[in-house]
Amino acid sequence: MPRPSRSPETTPVVVSCCRTAIGRADRDTGMFRHVRGDELAATVVAAAVARSGVDPATIEDVLVGATQQRAELGGNVARSVGLLAGLPLSTAATSMNRLCGTSLQALAQACHAISAGAENVQVVAGIEHMGHLPMDSDLDIHPRAFAGSSRAVLSMGLTAEHLASSRGVSRRRQEEYALTSHQRATTATATGAFDSEIVPQQGLDEQGVVMLATRDQSIRGDTSLEAMARLKPAFLPKVGSVTAATSAPLSDGAAALLVMSEAEAKRQGLRPLARVLATAVVGLPPAVMGLGPVPASQKALTRAGLSLGDIGLIELNEAFAAQVLACLDEFGIDGEQVNVHGGSLAIGHPLGASGARIATTLLHAMHQQQVSLGLATMCIGMGQGIAVVFEAV
Repeated sequence: MPRPSRSPETTPVVVSCCRTAIGRADRDTGMFRHVRGDELAATVVAAAVARSGVDPATIEDVLVGATQQRAELGGNVARSVGLLAGLPLSTAATSMNRLCGTSLQALAQACHAISAGAENVQVVAGIEHMGHLPMDSDLDIHPRAFAGSSRAVLSMGLTAEHLASSRGVSRRRQEEYALTSHQRATTATATGAFDSEIVPQQGLDEQGVVMLATRDQSIRGDTSLEAMARLKPAFLPKVGSVTAATSAPLSDGAAALLVMSEAEAKRQGLRPLARVLATAVVGLPPAVMGLGPVPASQKALTRAGLSLGDIGLIELNEAFAAQVLACLDEFGIDGEQVNVHGGSLAIGHPLGASGARIATTLLHAMHQQQVSLGLATMCIGMGQGIAVVFEAV
């Protein structure tokens, strides 16, 4: 398949990327329970800018994704984040929402601007504080929006149950996958694989003592299949197969990337981490929203002139174990190159931040393992998928 040729002036590159540790969205024990979401976002935006070496005066736009754009994340939170991060007043800012795919969409949108010869140097970020702003509060979707499906698709857990039952993904297999996610994340933490991507952020430990948060709070190195087997179904009492152990935990966190054209990086003497080769979004029936990564990835790979076999590492966001396994079955792969440092089942899923988080983890893993091509992809509530293809520089 031929690879499309592009000018360096319209080829988007990621120059730096980082994230906070991911905290539990728990009002009593979450490590960011007394930290505002806009502050978390400002921390990673400032760090991404500082790490990149970019001239701040050249930053044209800040794109921030958040699914709950109200209260501390309301009023075009991107502008607040830019001001809090100390960016020049000349830097514009906008906020966006594509539910779980929000900050991967922000990255895609920044790349589209560069490819079109519009805004060049941009900061992309994602933030979610599910402890302060729960995902289902103040939600009022028009009933006719579900004329062709069911209001049950508003429960992502029920869509995971639907995939598990319709695709024959057993509870045991889901638990084995979740255990692997925790084991990989535990190993990555212990070996320092996350150190280069995590920006320390002040928070509280479970006893309320001030500390620097540098480790993801939900990773369980002590979990086991026996412990998981004792849990009750979370969404379908008695008959369901999806439990808390095989669902991504509600989380708080932020991530950011500095993006510009390859030509601009050269002009500023900056060394990119990766080129963005292609992006794609798709829609699909809401009841099978978990399969969104499959058509989105296929579409993005075709645009990049690649096939799945060309990709060395994949970050496939783990909303639910059943959803990931259904995607792996559709792809026809065993998952050895997928989420090699663990995924959101262990690390956490702060909705609007997860796209930027998985992209950050992927790019760091690609450089650590000297992998040339990577894919970040996500399912999205109410029936969408998104994917981005990277090439290491």
